[in-house]
Amino acid sequence: MKFITTRSDEDKEELFIFPKSIDHDAMAEALDRIRNQTHGNWRRVFRDPISAGFIDKNWMCYGNSETLNLVARPEDTELLRKQMGIF
Repeated sequence: MKFITTRSDEDKEELFIFPKSIDHDAMAEALDRIRNQTHGNWRRVFRDPISAGFIDKNWMCYGNSETLNLVARPEDTELLRKQMGIF
């Protein structure tokens, strides 16, 4: 699997997981189009990619994204495990 960690305009970091068949830059573009709800007074959440790479079978983040020119950070593994409820 691949991942991208983003930071929102509210300074919130989120990690997104996706298949290896999708390029990092294509996923980053899709993430930028997500809004915070599907009806009512929705607003677009702007997410800037801050790191990217791959996830191994032990839920460790590693490597880099050539298309985004970003690398995995040590804190990405911690964020991933927290979001997955592994910690």
